[in-house]
Amino acid sequence: MKTRTLGRTGLVVSEIGFGGVEIGMDYGIRVQQVSNQPSRTTAIQIVQRALDRGIDVIDTARGYGESERIVGEALGKRRSDVVLMTKVSCAKGPLSVTELQAAVKDSIDTSLTALNTHYVDVLSVHSATELMLQQGDYLDALDRLRDEGKARYLGATVYTKGEALAALQDPRIDVLQVAYSLLDPSMDEQVIPLARERGVGIVARSVLHRGVLTPKGSQGSDEEKRLHTHALGYDSLFDTKTRSLPHVALRFVLSNPAIGCALLGMDTLRQVDENLGYGPLDPYSPRQLQKVVSNCPANPWSILPGAHRSPPES
Repeated sequence: MKTRTLGRTGLVVSEIGFGGVEIGMDYGIRVQQVSNQPSRTTAIQIVQRALDRGIDVIDTARGYGESERIVGEALGKRRSDVVLMTKVSCAKGPLSVTELQAAVKDSIDTSLTALNTHYVDVLSVHSATELMLQQGDYLDALDRLRDEGKARYLGATVYTKGEALAALQDPRIDVLQVAYSLLDPSMDEQVIPLARERGVGIVARSVLHRGVLTPKGSQGSDEEKRLHTHALGYDSLFDTKTRSLPHVALRFVLSNPAIGCALLGMDTLRQVDENLGYGPLDPYSPRQLQKVVSNCPANPWSILPGAHRSPPES
């Protein structure tokens, strides 16, 4: 497993990280209405197999169902071997500063108990909005927790370009998690270069575009099939070393040197071996990358409900 440095944090991390949403809740494309969520026993084995295969980044969240508890049980005595990231769920409705600080503290304390640790390496605001980031109250609350030793670095996970740019205005944010994939590399137009300039580490999520860039994409909804077929049309990205669509998708994301870590969700042991069995990935050439960027599909997030078609938080 190759490693990269995660911005100014100085953390040297595996370039592929473990995305924890799929082990904690049913997520992604369901084929023949069969749940994707693995059993608890299998989920623990999946995490441990990923660690054995060289992953040392685990990303989870308070809002990912049983994910934190499963990760905590899977880590056991290996906590010091991983960079552990989790997220504070944002409270609904207006809160006073005192109430917000109490809600954030309760969220991280619950997470730490589930994860069986006294600190996390990166603590992020989950699904941060522009207003939330501009007001700064959530970051104030997270900053207090960092002072208490419950987090080493602070971050935000965002949906939109506006939210990402708002996050980059706050110097306390060390790590930014954004959606970035073969079907939607738009964050590289302005957000990722600015983050790199300011030393903010970038974690890429939705690398497999919520399952569209896997074999399941050909068995999903009409929109999922449309996007899957579009990706298969990038002929220049397939070669003797990169034969499958998930492999192409991962290689595309990791071709961007500004990406500190690419998260992959895995819900079977076979997926772990497939996702981590590719070996070192040489970057695509600038010409190959430009052909993709100039031919992105219309409405790449049409697979999601809602009028805004925002990238998923995962």
